[in-house]
Amino acid sequence: MISYAIGVRVAQLLFAIVILGLSVSLARGQVIESVPSETVYAAFAGGLGIVAALLGFATTSESSVNKPLTWLVDGVSALALLVGGIIFAVRLRGTRCSNWLTTYHNVLLCGGCDYDASGIRSNCWYGSDQLKSRCGSAIADTVFMFLAFVICIAALVETDARGANRGWRTIWRRQRVELKADQ
Repeated sequence: MISYAIGVRVAQLLFAIVILGLSVSLARGQVIESVPSETVYAAFAGGLGIVAALLGFATTSESSVNKPLTWLVDGVSALALLVGGIIFAVRLRGTRCSNWLTTYHNVLLCGGCDYDASGIRSNCWYGSDQLKSRCGSAIADTVFMFLAFVICIAALVETDARGANRGWRTIWRRQRVELKADQ
C-alpha cells in the first residue's frame, strides 16, 4: 500500500512541476500587456499541486501529519487543477496549432497585441512558428491539468484508504457510538 501511495505522490509531484513549468514559460513569453490571468491561475494550480504532493509524501509514513489536512489540501488542489484545465480548454476551443489564423489573436498564445486607434487588436507579437510552439505548450498544460486532477483524486482515495481507522472516520464512528449509547 505504501508503494502505491508513493507512486501516486510521485506522479502528482511530476505533473504539478510540469504544469508550473509550462505556465511560467507561457507567462514569460508575454511581451506586450500583462500576463493573462488564466496563465497566472494555471501557475498557481501547479504550485498548489506541488504543495499537495509534498504534504502527501509526509503522510505516506505513519507520521503525526494530520490526515484531514492532507485530504483538504488534495481536494482543493484537485478542484484548482480541474478549474484550470476547464479554463484553458475553453480559451483554446477552436484553436488549431497548425493554423496561425486561429492562434494569432488567442490571448493565451499571442504574447500580447497592440491596439489601433479604434481599440481593435492588431500587430500581435509572435509569428506562426512561435505561435505553434506556444499552442503546443498551452495544450500540454491543459492535458496535464486534467491528468493531475485525476491523480489528485487517486491521492484522495489512497489517503482515505490508509486513514480508515484515523481522522474523520474515527470521529464520526465515535459520535455514532455515543449517540447510540445515549438512546
